[in-house]
Amino acid sequence: MVFIPDFTACENALTDERVRRARGRSRAGRPECESRATIGKGGLSVRTGPRWILLWTLAVGLLGVSAARGQVFGDSASNPSSLRNKENQIWHVFGSVTTLDGQPAGNCAVRVQVASQSGELQALKVEGGDDPDARDKSLETNLQGEFRTDFTLDPNLYQNLKVQVFVRKPGYAPAHETVDFGSQGKTWEIDIVIPEKGQAPDQLSLDELTATLGKRLRALGPASGSAKKDFEEGAGDLLDKNDSARALPRLAKAVKREPQCLACHLLYGLSLLNDGSWSSGEREFVAAAHLNYGAKPEDQRIEPLLVLGVIEEWRRQDMKAAGILMGAVKILPEDALALQEIGRTQIKLKNWESAEQYLAQAVKAGAPPEVRLLRIEALLGEGVLGEADQEMTAYLSGRDIRKLSPTARALYSDLHNRMELKSAGTVKSYVAEPAGELTKTVPELQGLEAESDQGNLPAVLNKVGEQVAQFFKSFPNTISQEHVQQERVRASGKTSESTPQKFNYLLLATASSNGVGLEEYRTDSAGTRTTAQGLEDGFMLTAGFASASLYFHPEYQSGALFRLLGRQTLDGQETWVVAFAQRPETARLLERFNTNDASVLILVQGVVWVDSSTYQIVRLRTDLLKPADKVRLERQTTEITYGEVRFKDSANPYWLPREVVVTVEWKGKTFRNLHEYSDFRLFNVESKEKRKPA
Repeated sequence: MVFIPDFTACENALTDERVRRARGRSRAGRPECESRATIGKGGLSVRTGPRWILLWTLAVGLLGVSAARGQVFGDSASNPSSLRNKENQIWHVFGSVTTLDGQPAGNCAVRVQVASQSGELQALKVEGGDDPDARDKSLETNLQGEFRTDFTLDPNLYQNLKVQVFVRKPGYAPAHETVDFGSQGKTWEIDIVIPEKGQAPDQLSLDELTATLGKRLRALGPASGSAKKDFEEGAGDLLDKNDSARALPRLAKAVKREPQCLACHLLYGLSLLNDGSWSSGEREFVAAAHLNYGAKPEDQRIEPLLVLGVIEEWRRQDMKAAGILMGAVKILPEDALALQEIGRTQIKLKNWESAEQYLAQAVKAGAPPEVRLLRIEALLGEGVLGEADQEMTAYLSGRDIRKLSPTARALYSDLHNRMELKSAGTVKSYVAEPAGELTKTVPELQGLEAESDQGNLPAVLNKVGEQVAQFFKSFPNTISQEHVQQERVRASGKTSESTPQKFNYLLLATASSNGVGLEEYRTDSAGTRTTAQGLEDGFMLTAGFASASLYFHPEYQSGALFRLLGRQTLDGQETWVVAFAQRPETARLLERFNTNDASVLILVQGVVWVDSSTYQIVRLRTDLLKPADKVRLERQTTEITYGEVRFKDSANPYWLPREVVVTVEWKGKTFRNLHEYSDFRLFNVESKEKRKPA
């Protein structure tokens, strides 16, 4: 939020409460992409800114991940894994570390520990790094997430080799795997998975999955004997005492004694996950799925499919997760957990109507109250505000929203913001206005070849969306020269006062789940972070134009209506021309305008010119969807001209703002800022950035 002392503030609140991480993509957060303007002493600041068919073979084969897989190193007669001499044997221990979504985890701290002569794994006193006689070694994975080391051991003392591998990496939960290579003199690749620390708020947590399934599995254990005792004691340790380390050996014994016990495999797998052994845990889930596949149809259970489906959700493989979970619903149609997780996947896939239907069934089947929040999110995606409001009332049940979770508060705010915008009434936007009339409002449309057929619109929006998404996903840190001309304008259109300024203008890519993070700021000639001047003299401050194309990002297109106006030649370029207007029911890029005694949300409309061959945005104009009479904001127009920029170390060009004109009419006064950008260069944050002392 930008504060304007004693006068006004204009805040661009880009609200996207779904934090989504996609497999192989950059990670969560709110898009930092607003633009703004500010005025002081009579001035202003504004920021612009199928059906599902499940094959059982799929269910049992999806997670064929093992803690020990890949190539095998045998004895010296076949390959050099195990080299024996008169006294010692050399064992090659190697493996790879990946994140939960399958990406190589480089620069991980790895510790490999050999079991003692009795076979026990414990903290050994001998640590020697690369010393071949050491039984406890510290390593680091390479950029591909790989590690490798050798152990030279007395074969008379170490006839079997059992190792434990510990992995640590900042930002990730500790992970480990234990592998018994036996006495055959062979080793194989060890796979280790490290999940991120904490749980994404838009996903079912491991604790929730363990607690919910644990109650069911407890009743499905062995009927009698030692396996029953081991299973019950292990279940008590895991579910009642939250002690996965103590539960592991007991549940491992239960699995060994009754290998056909589906519940034993599943609970053992959950215990392994809770203890940090994800690869081994997944192996137990696959074993349970195989057992389930071999059972008679009437005896098949949904629990293996629930676990497999949720793991795919954690991997951000929502389409695959939905397919597995549909198999669970086929077995038990009214299972609340399966229904809620299918609904969750449909939200991620933006299948709002399908999501709402499954979540409504989940609520009816007895799902926890928090599932109502998921249904509210789906209803907001559909734009069904009245029903979303009813669902929020049911969720609150008289409770104070200020005392509830951040997720609940964010949804509550989003819902009421949209209801406020909708209550302002409908207006005739650029999308509905005839092309001839629109040309009077937007003179840049002179020469437009109007087109009434909207058949090309979906393809244009899809291709433009791809370009915008790629821009934010791959954008490098850059620096350029910015020239700003701030003006106060008379009623005649002539400038009454102006002041020029010059800055280094930095655009920094920031991590976010949907790849739309972008931070901008200015520095002076010495490289010290600064801001534009003129606020105290009544001029307007503006910034944030590199993010203006977000209205066309696939994440946000559902927040606006679009209309293909036609074709136009612009500076020798053939372009498609598209009008757009934000929808109050579904818009997620929201701007709030504040004054001393009032605060209003505003929406925008505009026109975009898109190169018909590359589908890059070459010009963009935005205007208020409706004047904000409450704060006397009559006009807010931003006109951006884009230019192609090529960097020496980047293969692909980027289209960035070259010239920007912002015009604001507020309380009968007119303000205009002109921005010009040049000399674009790549920027190394660590080596070049200077900041003022904190």
